[in-house]
Amino acid sequence: MKKANLAVMLLLIAGAVTATNGATAVTHWQFQAIHSDGSSSFDDSGPWQVILEGIVLNNPEEFLDPTPDPTIAPWFMGGQWQIYIQGEGTDHAGTACWMGQNYSNGPGDPGNNYTNQQWLSEICRLNHDPNTGYVFRAGDRVRVTGTYMFYAGKLNINEMHEIDPDFDFTVELIKPAVGLPQPEEIRISDLKNTSNNFIFDPSRLTGCEYYQSRLVRVQDVNIVDPQNWGPNNTISIRDANGLTFPVKLGIEKGIARYDCPTGQIDAIGILDQEKTGSPPYNAGYRFLVLNYDGNGLVLGDTGHPRGNLPGDINKDYYVNFTDFAEMAENWLEDRAGLYSCSQ
Repeated sequence: MKKANLAVMLLLIAGAVTATNGATAVTHWQFQAIHSDGSSSFDDSGPWQVILEGIVLNNPEEFLDPTPDPTIAPWFMGGQWQIYIQGEGTDHAGTACWMGQNYSNGPGDPGNNYTNQQWLSEICRLNHDPNTGYVFRAGDRVRVTGTYMFYAGKLNINEMHEIDPDFDFTVELIKPAVGLPQPEEIRISDLKNTSNNFIFDPSRLTGCEYYQSRLVRVQDVNIVDPQNWGPNNTISIRDANGLTFPVKLGIEKGIARYDCPTGQIDAIGILDQEKTGSPPYNAGYRFLVLNYDGNGLVLGDTGHPRGNLPGDINKDYYVNFTDFAEMAENWLEDRAGLYSCSQ
């Protein structure tokens, strides 16, 4: 075998191939490697940019509000945008891709904020495939290329809090509508020990790190604090053994439209980590449940609505003034980054 061919094979086996643009293709599993304290080990000496492929788990406006707002206030990011990409096959990991409007309101250089129009242009770019103009949706297979930064327990694709175009990341369509991955069925006991503490395994072969940034189905739980039900709120779920886990709710209309489910249910969402401050990064795990379709048995959006009557805004199979009132409440509003894009 020629030496050149052998070198190529070794690179492929390692799962890291340098592309012509200088970015390096890596797996999510490689990208999310950590030290024993939960900080990133990939970030120690990783390449300038990486290429990751996988399935989009969420529509960004389900989780963070993209509406531009240039208000100057400590840690206020204005508009925000975030998707989760899950690896496929043996690539058992996932990665969040995030950007915000007002980087100078947090750590960053003075004046390093997007104007409203710049922000809209940026997220319009990220919401559309650059080759076809296709609007990305949860369930698409995509390729992400960009820089990265460690934050709150996980390595994210982002702009490193820089508005310079050199730090832009890109999203490209590989194949549309391949479908969401089958959520992995787990129990809270897979994530917490008998003392109700998070299971932290630096090898990422068990516990919260094994499922981080992936779609999971937590079985046989109930909601402890239904009084906290509402968009962008945090609730807790509990199993029969008393183990609990926090659930961050999204900002989609279903959570406002329907009552909190009661009794024993399953919950489908993305396992996330948001442990700010200094290491160790062995806590701050949570489920993200971004929407709810009112089915009563599964906390989540099953994605298969019935009825489909034109004008049935609240999806109760009946068109009436309740639908009209909800439409009127949102009259002339738009989804930033999806409306008036120049794609």
